[in-house]
Amino acid sequence: MKYLIKQKIFSLTDSFEIEDETGQVVITAKGKFFSISSSQTLYDQRGNELLKIKRKYLTLLPACKLLCADGSEWLIRKCFWPFWTSRFTITGPAGELEINGNLWQHEYKISKNGAPLAAISKTWFSWSDTYGVEIFEPSLTAQLLAAVIVIDRIQHSGRNSNLDD
Repeated sequence: MKYLIKQKIFSLTDSFEIEDETGQVVITAKGKFFSISSSQTLYDQRGNELLKIKRKYLTLLPACKLLCADGSEWLIRKCFWPFWTSRFTITGPAGELEINGNLWQHEYKISKNGAPLAAISKTWFSWSDTYGVEIFEPSLTAQLLAAVIVIDRIQHSGRNSNLDD
């Protein structure tokens, strides 16, 4: 399934709309304006909460937790090495997932033990941050889409992102 994640331009918080292949908004991500924890919540099209993204404090490298509505917890961490690539790990009930990408080309792949779970590509010529995401594992859709939002927050920390409060 393919999705398009678009950041809202005129928003005081990091808010995103996620569209499916037909152009219908299926998930919205809303941040809180005066939030100490700099959290975002993902909602489905009926307004049901899917998960929360919360910044993890007191870490050497940026990290965020995903608190799912089913009670499961995921941790997304930026990896330290190597500097010329962009690497993250996602640890959760499904095991450890890897996010590898090219920081300059904004192309990422999420995999588990070498098997691809998602492919992410950032649109170059757009007013707001826009990502195309192809998901190969439908059971992890909310978590994989949230991972893309976390990558965006981490890559933009210090530039109008609420990750660096």
